[in-house]
Amino acid sequence: MLRQRASDFLLAHNLENAIVDVHVVGSHKIKKLNEQIGHEGVTDVLSFPQFDPKDKDFVLPPGVPRHLGDIVINFAEAVNQARKKGKLVDEQIWFYLEHGLLHLLGFHHDDGMEETYVRPKLKL
Repeated sequence: MLRQRASDFLLAHNLENAIVDVHVVGSHKIKKLNEQIGHEGVTDVLSFPQFDPKDKDFVLPPGVPRHLGDIVINFAEAVNQARKKGKLVDEQIWFYLEHGLLHLLGFHHDDGMEETYVRPKLKL
Protein backbone atom coordinates (compact mmCIF):
# COMPACT_ATOMS: atom_id res chain seq x y z
CA MET A 1 0.00 0.00 0.00
CA LEU A 2 2.77 2.46 0.90
CA ARG A 3 4.65 1.83 -2.31
CA GLN A 4 1.53 2.42 -4.43
CA ARG A 5 0.43 5.52 -2.52
CA ALA A 6 3.94 7.02 -2.63
CA SER A 7 4.12 6.31 -6.36
CA ASP A 8 0.72 7.97 -6.93
CA PHE A 9 1.77 10.94 -4.80
CA LEU A 10 5.01 11.41 -6.74
CA LEU A 11 3.23 11.06 -10.09
CA ALA A 12 0.76 13.73 -8.97
CA HIS A 13 3.82 15.96 -8.49
CA ASN A 14 5.22 15.11 -11.95
CA LEU A 15 7.96 12.86 -10.58
CA GLU A 16 7.78 9.69 -12.65
CA ASN A 17 11.32 8.52 -12.12
CA ALA A 18 12.19 9.02 -8.45
CA ILE A 19 13.39 6.89 -5.57
CA VAL A 20 12.46 7.34 -1.92
CA ASP A 21 13.70 5.03 0.81
CA VAL A 22 11.13 4.45 3.55
CA HIS A 23 12.04 2.96 6.92
CA VAL A 24 9.46 2.00 9.53
CA VAL A 25 11.21 1.79 12.90
CA GLY A 26 10.55 1.74 16.62
CA SER A 27 10.71 4.60 19.10
CA HIS A 28 14.27 3.80 20.24
CA LYS A 29 15.70 4.01 16.70
CA ILE A 30 13.88 7.22 15.75
CA LYS A 31 14.93 8.83 19.04
CA LYS A 32 18.59 8.05 18.25
CA LEU A 33 18.24 9.47 14.74
CA ASN A 34 16.45 12.56 16.00
CA GLU A 35 19.21 13.20 18.55
CA GLN A 36 21.87 12.78 15.86
CA ILE A 37 20.38 15.77 14.05
CA GLY A 38 20.28 17.90 17.20
CA HIS A 39 16.71 17.35 18.42
CA GLU A 40 15.54 15.76 21.64
CA GLY A 41 13.34 12.75 22.17
CA VAL A 42 11.01 10.62 20.14
CA THR A 43 9.24 11.96 17.07
CA ASP A 44 6.71 10.59 14.59
CA VAL A 45 8.52 11.01 11.27
CA LEU A 46 11.88 12.24 9.99
CA SER A 47 12.92 13.06 6.45
CA PHE A 48 16.44 13.25 5.10
CA PRO A 49 16.57 14.89 1.66
CA GLN A 50 19.27 13.76 -0.73
CA PHE A 51 19.45 17.18 -2.38
CA ASP A 52 17.96 20.66 -2.08
CA PRO A 53 14.65 20.55 -4.01
CA LYS A 54 15.10 24.20 -5.00
CA ASP A 55 18.40 23.37 -6.74
CA LYS A 56 17.28 22.92 -10.35
CA ASP A 57 20.86 22.90 -11.69
CA PHE A 58 21.59 19.32 -10.62
CA VAL A 59 21.26 17.19 -13.75
CA LEU A 60 21.17 13.40 -13.91
CA PRO A 61 21.95 11.28 -16.95
CA PRO A 62 18.88 10.27 -18.97
CA GLY A 63 16.97 7.39 -17.39
CA VAL A 64 18.64 7.65 -14.01
CA PRO A 65 16.04 8.11 -11.27
CA ARG A 66 16.41 10.99 -8.84
CA HIS A 67 16.91 9.79 -5.27
CA LEU A 68 14.78 12.20 -3.25
CA GLY A 69 15.97 10.93 0.13
CA ASP A 70 14.92 8.87 3.11
CA ILE A 71 11.82 8.93 5.31
CA VAL A 72 11.82 7.30 8.74
CA ILE A 73 8.44 6.54 10.34
CA ASN A 74 7.91 5.67 14.00
CA PHE A 75 5.59 2.64 14.02
CA ALA A 76 4.80 2.89 17.75
CA GLU A 77 3.76 6.54 17.37
CA ALA A 78 1.60 5.63 14.35
CA VAL A 79 -0.20 3.02 16.48
CA ASN A 80 -0.68 5.48 19.35
CA GLN A 81 -1.97 8.29 17.13
CA ALA A 82 -4.24 5.97 15.13
CA ARG A 83 -5.80 4.77 18.38
CA LYS A 84 -6.30 8.35 19.61
CA LYS A 85 -7.81 9.51 16.30
CA GLY A 86 -9.91 6.41 15.60
CA LYS A 87 -7.99 5.71 12.38
CA LEU A 88 -6.41 2.62 10.91
CA VAL A 89 -2.69 2.31 11.61
CA ASP A 90 -2.12 2.08 7.84
CA GLU A 91 -3.78 5.46 7.38
CA GLN A 92 -1.62 7.05 10.08
CA ILE A 93 1.52 5.60 8.51
CA TRP A 94 0.38 6.98 5.14
CA PHE A 95 -0.13 10.40 6.78
CA TYR A 96 3.46 10.30 8.07
CA LEU A 97 4.76 9.13 4.68
CA GLU A 98 2.94 11.97 2.91
CA HIS A 99 4.33 14.42 5.47
CA GLY A 100 7.87 13.15 4.83
CA LEU A 101 7.37 13.30 1.06
CA LEU A 102 6.28 16.92 1.35
CA HIS A 103 9.51 17.72 3.16
CA LEU A 104 11.54 15.94 0.47
CA LEU A 105 9.75 18.05 -2.14
CA GLY A 106 10.70 21.25 -0.33
CA PHE A 107 7.62 22.06 1.76
CA HIS A 108 8.45 23.10 5.33
CA HIS A 109 6.52 23.98 8.47
CA ASP A 110 7.95 27.49 8.67
CA ASP A 111 6.70 28.09 5.10
CA GLY A 112 3.12 27.39 6.18
CA MET A 113 3.21 23.86 4.72
CA GLU A 114 -0.19 22.86 6.13
CA GLU A 115 -1.90 26.03 4.94
CA THR A 116 -0.38 26.34 1.46
CA TYR A 117 -0.14 22.75 0.29
CA VAL A 118 -3.01 21.54 -1.88
CA ARG A 119 -3.25 17.77 -1.88
CA PRO A 120 -3.50 16.22 -5.33
CA LYS A 121 -6.51 14.01 -5.96
CA LEU A 122 -5.18 10.47 -5.75
CA LYS A 123 -6.87 7.20 -6.50
CA LEU A 124 -6.96 5.40 -3.18
